[in-house]
Amino acid sequence: MFAVRTIHPAEHGPPRVEATQFDLEPQLAQGKTVCNLFAEFLAERPGEFREKLHFLNKLDIELQWAAAGGGAAFAAFFHEGRALAMGVLLSGAEPEADEGMIEALGLSIIVPMFGEEFAAREGQMSERPGVLMVQMNDSPELIPTSQLLMTALASVYFRTVQAMAAAGARG
Repeated sequence: MFAVRTIHPAEHGPPRVEATQFDLEPQLAQGKTVCNLFAEFLAERPGEFREKLHFLNKLDIELQWAAAGGGAAFAAFFHEGRALAMGVLLSGAEPEADEGMIEALGLSIIVPMFGEEFAAREGQMSERPGVLMVQMNDSPELIPTSQLLMTALASVYFRTVQAMAAAGARG
């Protein structure tokens, strides 16, 4: 299992925070398919890039990706140059790496959008593995797509980090 904590900005009033959990290995065919596509896509890329997801035939969505050492990463999805969702993937492999990613997300996105008090209260996450993400509302019709993409990406990433850790422990 992995946790996803999503911050949804609100036009009027405070942002809504949603916490969910997903199986590390997806059970639904759609989830497995998207995970397989992401695994193939990421296998051919460097640790940091911004590129169109060519396997999404009907949508023009880009992924900005930056994997840090220690099993932590930043991911953002864009459509027509505008952010759909952005967040950090926290594997729990190295707590310092996770905390650095949470701090970077807080300073660059959560504090400017929602303020320091909100960031201190809601811009944290203790569950590992987990995703802390900000879901933008500019394209509400793409919210389900961006959430599917983020969870599929997280599933692939967390399973890869775990496999690497297991291989390192054996080797």
